[in-house]
Amino acid sequence: MFPTNDLCAQALDDFNHLLSEVQQAQILLDTCVFASTPARPEADSGTEYSGGAGRRILVGNPPPRPPFGCVTYGYYLSYFWANAEVTRNALGIKEGSVEEWVRCHNGDLPYTIDLRSSIEYHRNVTANGGYRALVYSGDHDALVPHLGTQAWIRFTLTYSNNMTFTTIKGGGHTAPEYEPERCFAMFSRWILGEPL
Repeated sequence: MFPTNDLCAQALDDFNHLLSEVQQAQILLDTCVFASTPARPEADSGTEYSGGAGRRILVGNPPPRPPFGCVTYGYYLSYFWANAEVTRNALGIKEGSVEEWVRCHNGDLPYTIDLRSSIEYHRNVTANGGYRALVYSGDHDALVPHLGTQAWIRFTLTYSNNMTFTTIKGGGHTAPEYEPERCFAMFSRWILGEPL
């Protein structure tokens, strides 16, 4: 859909410019380097770093290092944690089975089928299967805004079929990442059948 007049076009340009200055997963945060490893280069993929105390860390393809205060700094650190020998041993990863763990992003997942809608699956689980479902969204998520999630629920299913919807105040795209205490309280109440 394209703007039909100049005023609308200018407003849309202004909106897109402002949106580009924040993280779409959590609009209260400034943009940062996204700490995912780029496409794997063919050469030099086996470089190693000895991290002290006998811990070997593979660093063939470390992600770009974001500023310390950036939320993606934790993603950056996860690369080194997941590739530490002590972590791999604790997780039972057999030597030689996985050369290196890297954070993926949407473009990296090899899949052959894309489901246009999961509505029928939700309906089968809640209405037909009798299972309860908790659907939640962070209210600061510009990737999948909570109003869109709420509209999807209203359009496809009614609340009388074991589905509970809630919005996490201050939450982003992955709400527990940004508001862990609120999400824990939400889940604890829901799993015990208490009001949210």
